[in-house]
Amino acid sequence: MATTGVGPRRWEIIGRKGGPWEKVDINSSTDGQPSQWPVNNPTWKARYRRSSEERHLIHLAKAWMKQRGQEHIGVEYYLDKLPDGYALFETNQLTGSQVFKRLFGHPSGKYYDSIVKFEVHFLWLMSGKQGQCDCVNCGKPQVKPVVRRKSRPAEFENLLPDRRRDPIQSDSNVSSRSTSAAGGALGFTSRRPQRQMKPAGAPYAVDADGQEDVIKDLLRKLEIRKNDKAGIEDNIREENSIDWRAEHEFESYGKGLIQQNLTLISQQHSFAPRIGELVLWTPQFLDGHYLMIDTEMGEYKYYSFEQKCFHGFPKWRGGLITQVPIATAMDGPVDFPDIQNLVDKQNSLNTSGFRVETFPDPNEEIDKTASKQYRYVPLRNIRPLSHWQILLRGIPRAEWHPSIEYALTCITSLSLYEKFWFKGEWPNGMIFFKGLYIGSEFIMAGDAVRLTPAKTPAGKVRRCTDVMVVESIRLRLLDIRPEDVLPDTPLLAPASSIIFVGRAFTLDIRRHYQMQGRDPDAAQTVLPSPLPDEEVKTTFRPVGTGGYGSWYNLHDPEKKYVVSYDRVLGRLYEAGAVRLWTGQLQFKPKVGEKVELRPELDFDMGGIEGGRRYASQTDERMEEPEEGQLGWFWADTRAEALDIQTINGIEVGKYHGVRDPRTLEQWREYMKLINGHTATPDLFKYTSSFPSDFPSGPGTGKRGRKPGSKLINGKVVMPGDPGYEEAGNKTLAEPHSTPRHKTSQLAGAALVSTDEEDEDEEDVVEDSAQVFPSVERPSMHEAMRRGSPIRQQKKVHARVHSKAQIMGNPDDIEDDINNDEEDDAWYLDIPPVRGGTEESEGGDYRPVGDYD
Repeated sequence: MATTGVGPRRWEIIGRKGGPWEKVDINSSTDGQPSQWPVNNPTWKARYRRSSEERHLIHLAKAWMKQRGQEHIGVEYYLDKLPDGYALFETNQLTGSQVFKRLFGHPSGKYYDSIVKFEVHFLWLMSGKQGQCDCVNCGKPQVKPVVRRKSRPAEFENLLPDRRRDPIQSDSNVSSRSTSAAGGALGFTSRRPQRQMKPAGAPYAVDADGQEDVIKDLLRKLEIRKNDKAGIEDNIREENSIDWRAEHEFESYGKGLIQQNLTLISQQHSFAPRIGELVLWTPQFLDGHYLMIDTEMGEYKYYSFEQKCFHGFPKWRGGLITQVPIATAMDGPVDFPDIQNLVDKQNSLNTSGFRVETFPDPNEEIDKTASKQYRYVPLRNIRPLSHWQILLRGIPRAEWHPSIEYALTCITSLSLYEKFWFKGEWPNGMIFFKGLYIGSEFIMAGDAVRLTPAKTPAGKVRRCTDVMVVESIRLRLLDIRPEDVLPDTPLLAPASSIIFVGRAFTLDIRRHYQMQGRDPDAAQTVLPSPLPDEEVKTTFRPVGTGGYGSWYNLHDPEKKYVVSYDRVLGRLYEAGAVRLWTGQLQFKPKVGEKVELRPELDFDMGGIEGGRRYASQTDERMEEPEEGQLGWFWADTRAEALDIQTINGIEVGKYHGVRDPRTLEQWREYMKLINGHTATPDLFKYTSSFPSDFPSGPGTGKRGRKPGSKLINGKVVMPGDPGYEEAGNKTLAEPHSTPRHKTSQLAGAALVSTDEEDEDEEDVVEDSAQVFPSVERPSMHEAMRRGSPIRQQKKVHARVHSKAQIMGNPDDIEDDINNDEEDDAWYLDIPPVRGGTEESEGGDYRPVGDYD
């Protein structure tokens, strides 16, 4: 190792951040193959380009030094290079704007999509390839393509048994599969065409973890019925996935944890934070103070009513909600007073508060320790992340906590939640979801969301006036191709989009669907009526939505309104909560003055749009968009979208070390047993290559000795062979039966059957398999409890006698046993063992039970 002094042109982190830095030289051991790089493949050459390996060098060096026990605190390490034959490439997402970074060079032709996955293989290489590598690429055997063999040579035809001449010797129970295997063992191939056979019950397609891909199977069914105008509709249930079964109730087993979470959310106010949301929070809140706006400066600070003055800013952080109050039965649900006050609760904060974890850097795959900085806080310590421009006003940028910018980096992340229904008509399909994480918020069906205003001419103020009550969240699959249905293809469709479907409303009467292109100020114009108050209360889930003003239909009520995900600003909060956040209720009106306080829908629109622009420029997981465009990062899960390592102290996503290929395979075997598959499909992976016509005769298909043969002195003797008749007339010595209880040979003689007993053997009921408890055990225990001396029995190794000796001289045999006992009398006088415990003086264990 050597201290480095690299220049700034090559690295962005090494030698520029932290330090001191030390270079670690790797071993020459490698299995990398440059031929597996995408630049050497004409099909992929145009899509991939080389990418910076800096983060891989840092992470792998730290892991290797830690494994060797040479890591020093405060020292940063990086590798001199990757193992020979490995290189990092990046490619753009086909339907999005993010960038996928992939490490190529593995002999299997597969790539590594994260540093953590390659770390296992790298450490195995540095160990000199000792043992077996358990990485995701080495742990799964590569399926070999089916190769059609050449026709059987004509000269081998005479070696085959002629089934037409000897049909009696063929076994009808032998399957063609066994015959084919036998033929391969003899050096020739079957006439039947070979094909890759799937075991019974095997899924049509699997994902990267080996789990069943139910969407691929639904696309296959859709393609089969592509000529049917009705298409297909079906539930989405992953009953063979242990992750899905752990969160759903299936056939009266398990708990519907996801549905419980959705039900809890639907019963709460819209302003209450939800699990997985990004927020602004402060671990400490000044006692006796309130967060209020300084009207002179337009800044949010601590205010004391006793001292009637402001006392500085809260120390805001970016955080992740990982737990919500669970003691709602005793303390009640989160309500409006919790926004500003510290409401008395019967339970402590670990059950009545929110657990918030400081958010780590999503661009940093090495250090995720910020998540360990967590605290249970009340609602007054928390604000939506969209308020960042409002709450941070007046605080210098240099004093911002780093987690704030980390949280803003994920403002353009997307992850769908809980797919449950599929509907399609070839070549298009739709997957229905129950929720969507968009940026910092979670939106579910039934929520009311605010919509971004349309573009306006330069210089004109854009105002948010439209909202939508979400009825369904869908992922559209457009122009599905036959190759997309294949189980090995990564894409579901060449194009896809997320849409919201529901009813839309507006506060602007000019945007009423009957007022399009008409002047509401004209005398001849008939103005439409707003929604009745009762309809507003039943249509909108947030309480007090009528406080925003009069609502009008944005479209024909008989139809549905569809918008794309990028038109959603965020949830529609309760009007009372917005008044508290913006300070409208901070001061009482003068006596006799009637003020109508109507909050604005776009009070935080600047923070949302500014955060999306910031995320598009700083999120390194996607390609930098063009000028004026936004980039969105699509992820499969919320953990992937935020790139977090732990939630509530538990590793998740790609950082979960337990989810290795061997464990996942074991879980799948458990699920087969739970689902009632006693004979797992793995039993069909193996077939016997033993020839069916050897050695028991041509065409028999059975193994073992021929009926009538005998085994004499380790040699098989067939009928008619020399010595067969002589061996049949000899009486072979039978082995002695082993009694189940310890006894003498004299008593054992009674267990040996005689010739007379053999004649009546059919009338005897066989009960030797039954084992009865010893009758001496209780008496021995009783003697030891009372302290009386007792002679322990010793295992006697008796001399072996024949049956004739036992029946002829029983007295001599009994004397031999007695003599053995006298010789070992010293062993029988050993007192019982004492148990050293703290329950009685002297260490004697004296249990008090039924004997006292």
